[in-house]
Amino acid sequence: MASFARWTTEGGCPCEFFGSLVESGPHSAIPSLVMLREAALERRPELRQEPRQEILRAAARLFQQQGYDATSMSDVAAALKLSKGGLYHHFQSKDEILFHIMSHAMEITEERVINVVRRIEGTSIEGAEERLRTLIRLHIQVVLSPEDREITVMLHENHPLPPALRRKINGRKKDYVHFLENLIAEVQKAHRASGRVSPRAAAFALLGMINWIYQWYKPEGELHAQNLVPQFTDLVLGGLLM
Repeated sequence: MASFARWTTEGGCPCEFFGSLVESGPHSAIPSLVMLREAALERRPELRQEPRQEILRAAARLFQQQGYDATSMSDVAAALKLSKGGLYHHFQSKDEILFHIMSHAMEITEERVINVVRRIEGTSIEGAEERLRTLIRLHIQVVLSPEDREITVMLHENHPLPPALRRKINGRKKDYVHFLENLIAEVQKAHRASGRVSPRAAAFALLGMINWIYQWYKPEGELHAQNLVPQFTDLVLGGLLM
């Protein structure tokens, strides 16, 4: 499944959004590195303030357009009008860039989805449903956001990161699934549902549906974003309350 839609399981957690193909950077001394970097910054003034963020956004755009495999560190440097040495000053490998893109994608999800849902109070049926409805709506918005290419890269690429980096990301993804699983269990408990659908199965099914939207959604198509939210919500709640 070529996809932030690639929530496959590894040890019971959704993993391998995308991964690793190491492209090691040069580690030899480059006497003119500082001069090259300063010259590059002169050509690209916006890099003076947030160079790493600018690099990550450019890389995310290239990974989205060309694919991770087909994009080299030289491509990223050229897109920013940086020397390759200037790029390696900030990131030592393509893996490292990919990891930081993925980390930022998780931060976006945590900030715009989880933290908002956590602020919704209430132990009633209405409160439980509102938390789940809000998560579905916000998650769809994040996946379809044209500004956040990091999300699309995480959905599209499926290369395993090196073990140490993969463990860090997988821990955060596991937390998100458990959070959703608990929301679903709350709704089922509030409605005294039969339990024919397990919260874990429902969580994976919901994430799979939402995370795959970017593959087929077209803004100019018949299915508009605002119509997807109620349809997905009704589909999920209808299945949970069986």
